[in-house]
Amino acid sequence: MANLMDAIERIKMLECPTGQVEQRVAEILKEYGVAKGEDIRIKREIALDSDNSQGYSAHLNNGDQSIRFLATSGLDDYVAKVVDVKIQ
Repeated sequence: MANLMDAIERIKMLECPTGQVEQRVAEILKEYGVAKGEDIRIKREIALDSDNSQGYSAHLNNGDQSIRFLATSGLDDYVAKVVDVKIQ
């Protein structure tokens, strides 16, 4: 569980090109040993959208846990920044 909390703290600081949000979150989860690559499914969740933020969910096959996070895009729509992360 400590690895998951550390990974979440790292995800909260994530800034990357808009098209790489899912890939970068998966890399962080793998890097912190939360799950193997094939055990991570990240998808865009329109139902989670809030204001100008886009919602995503990361489902981990190694347990019943999932992570939901919101990311916003900058003015030029080039850089995405994660603004909220929650464990479900």
